[in-house]
Amino acid sequence: MSDTQTKRTRWKVLAGAGVAAAAATGIALSGVASASAATGAGTTAKTTQATRVANAVASERSDVTSVLVGQGRMGRVGWKVKLEYYRHLPHGYQVPTPPPGVKLPKYTGLLCERMYLGGVRVDHQGGPWSDCQGVTGPTQPVGGEGLWGLTGKGTTGYRLFVGQDAPPVAYAVLTFTDGHHYRADSVHLRGTAFNAFAIPISKGRYIRSVDTFDAAGKRLSHETYWH
Repeated sequence: MSDTQTKRTRWKVLAGAGVAAAAATGIALSGVASASAATGAGTTAKTTQATRVANAVASERSDVTSVLVGQGRMGRVGWKVKLEYYRHLPHGYQVPTPPPGVKLPKYTGLLCERMYLGGVRVDHQGGPWSDCQGVTGPTQPVGGEGLWGLTGKGTTGYRLFVGQDAPPVAYAVLTFTDGHHYRADSVHLRGTAFNAFAIPISKGRYIRSVDTFDAAGKRLSHETYWH
């Protein structure tokens, strides 16, 4: 299976994230009183800086909207998928450099698919934003599907099939090669135009087809190239 079959079409961000904290240090003078005053000033400066960092983290958290797309267990392995939308580009995120001749739009926010297998975030090796894509706002049309896993680029082992969609898609049905079906409802992220569904795939199971439907049960798409 090619990379285009195992990953959605979007930029992969391999940038790391971090918040720098500066520590202010008081100047020690002679005498007990002077030393005490310097220590107090240093403590005040450190407290002020810590408060600023705490406020920045709290502000960033309040800037995030998330929704649980799906969760469950495959044997002894737990799985979970969430959508996260950052209304502003978070601290530490860097817009990827496009290929020559390609101009990126002005990204104002970030949309992340947080996928976990056995408590391990898929694609964690790429850094905290490896499962995210830049968006121009909460109403930007997005779409795409992908097979994701911790081994074989999502082609072997325990895997997740995740699709980002939009109305009129109401649910998706994955048919396995053994004839079994799995239905997953499309979940909406409030305050945005973002929707997604997630389907777990156990070891040794493979895909025959993936279909999407509207609320009335009319089939909207039929795909047979996934494995």
